Amino acid sequence: RPIAVITTKRVIAITTINCKKDDGGTTNTTDTPGTITITIPTTSNVFINGTPLRVEGEMTDMNGLATAKVEIKNKATGAVLYQQSNPTTNVSFFRFMFSWTVSGITAPTPATVKVTAIDKLSNQVFKEVDVTLVN
Repeated sequence: RPIAVITTKRVIAITTINCKKDDGGTTNTTDTPGTITITIPTTSNVFINGTPLRVEGEMTDMNGLATAKVEIKNKATGAVLYQQSNPTTNVSFFRFMFSWTVSGITAPTPATVKVTAIDKLSNQVFKEVDVTLVN
């Protein structure tokens, strides 16, 4: 008797559609800009030669903050009167406190206080407050 041998082949196809690695939520897939809140000074504050001009507030960035910067400029001339930057050690929330003793002011001077947050991807956001410096 002849023996019939039947063979079958199976093809298995695996398709992945819209898959992404689950990294536990540590990757920020959308780059949401950071935020800055300046609590001190407020607009229109006046600072006298020889007194401290404090700059305080907080900044956040889900990418991780790298640097917090402050710059105080003469609004009329653009001259930088004070600047400082601090590393923030890659945190998502940072409370900043800067202080500059007002000096070199000989007449009422409109000035801008600018705070900048730089995240670990080098993205920047800033916030400004206008103040007046007097002698």
